[in-house]
Amino acid sequence: MVRRSPVAVTMFFLALFVMAFYVALEFGKKKDDTIVRTQLAMGTMVEIQVRGLDRDAADAAINAAFAEVRRVDTLFSTYKPESPVWKLNRGTDTLVAVPDEVFALMLRCDTLWRASVGAFDVAVEPLIRAWGLDGEQPAVPADSVLAAALESSGWRHVSLEADNIVRKSPGAGVNFGAIAKGYAVDRAVAVLRARGATEALVNAGGEIRATGGSWEIGIQHPRSPSEFLAVLDLQGGAIATSGDYEKYFETDGQRYHHIFDPSTGYPARGCQSVSVIASDDVTADALATAVFVMGTEHGMEFLKQYPDIEALIVDQQGQVHATPAFDRYRKR
Repeated sequence: MVRRSPVAVTMFFLALFVMAFYVALEFGKKKDDTIVRTQLAMGTMVEIQVRGLDRDAADAAINAAFAEVRRVDTLFSTYKPESPVWKLNRGTDTLVAVPDEVFALMLRCDTLWRASVGAFDVAVEPLIRAWGLDGEQPAVPADSVLAAALESSGWRHVSLEADNIVRKSPGAGVNFGAIAKGYAVDRAVAVLRARGATEALVNAGGEIRATGGSWEIGIQHPRSPSEFLAVLDLQGGAIATSGDYEKYFETDGQRYHHIFDPSTGYPARGCQSVSVIASDDVTADALATAVFVMGTEHGMEFLKQYPDIEALIVDQQGQVHATPAFDRYRKR
């Protein structure tokens, strides 16, 4: 029996996220001139904060940043017919030209897929459809349905060629849910900087990047929404969290969430949450997903190749693990 639809779960945790984030701000050095605005975009709450600008300049910068988030949302959407990704997934052609920006992010995804030995894989749209996690009635798919979806899934079905051409197998599809919010956050920060905001923070449902000044962020406990695992000063960096509590349903006491192991077609089981700190949110977003899929032991070993990346992992038993230098960001 399904206990919650993914929509209900998403809205429930959005509300908790907003509450937790404001509690985290109370710990920080919030200044009187901080201007805060929030909008719904990319299926989550997006919050933008700016300091050091007068009201008119701040509003103009924030408006431009929100417009950029909406543009990125449309560009990488799997459900908007005007999106090149929607056309890539729905079309019958095996050779498809995509815009420069989409191709560039796909190149980044290709690099991450290779580095993670397939743990990070955006070509899982057939699995997402099979499980119905973007709809109102998610369910464990029948074995035959899952087998067909798994056969069509995987970056092995996609290749990137000259002149922005994507070659894909029939039935293959991409979904940028594991990286698009991070990309949107990075783009929003770039717009804010271009508009003169030297101190700013953008938060898209837990994918967060700060620039300038001191910004303190609380990492939510995956099983206790009112509790923080840690409070951090991002020091001008970015953080992203992948968790099994963000979008899920339960059947017969078993939790099924939205972060799939591409090798099995089932939700990854090794972790409750993974938070990654990096210099940009694209990297943080993608690596949080990759490590979540790998699990604690393999994930920690994988991160050794990234000396500038820090992570906090809550394993399936609720034990907390941190990379060696994680504490340099910790405030409490």
